[in-house]
Amino acid sequence: ESIKKSLEMEDHSLQVRIEEDEDNALAGGRRVISKLEARFKDVEIELSVEKRRHSETQKSLSKKETRLRELLMQCEEDHKTISMLNEATEKLSEKVNMYKRQLDEQDGISQQNLTRVRRFQRELEAADDRAEAAEGNFSMIRAKHRS
Repeated sequence: ESIKKSLEMEDHSLQVRIEEDEDNALAGGRRVISKLEARFKDVEIELSVEKRRHSETQKSLSKKETRLRELLMQCEEDHKTISMLNEATEKLSEKVNMYKRQLDEQDGISQQNLTRVRRFQRELEAADDRAEAAEGNFSMIRAKHRS
């Protein structure tokens, strides 16, 4: 009977220990679950923040892509404008060169005409001088005949 009592006491003591261990295990499990739930909430918050950031990044990317397309279109228009201006510049340069050639030709003609005018003036002055001399001679001859 003493063995039975001793076994009952030991059984009771083991039962108490098992209950304590179960309680400790449950408490530890609750703490782990609580920590995991807190970590889960933190991860959900981080996910929400990342989703917002991703959404903002997507919006920014969309705006940048739109701006890039606008700039590319503007660049193409600028290239076309530059090309047209280069063509116009070449045509105007050709016209300027043509006008310079014409001006050079006209300068040559003007120089020739100026040389002719000066020659004609000299010839006219010489003719005037001869006419005056002839008139003078004529007057002298007339005066001699009258006298």
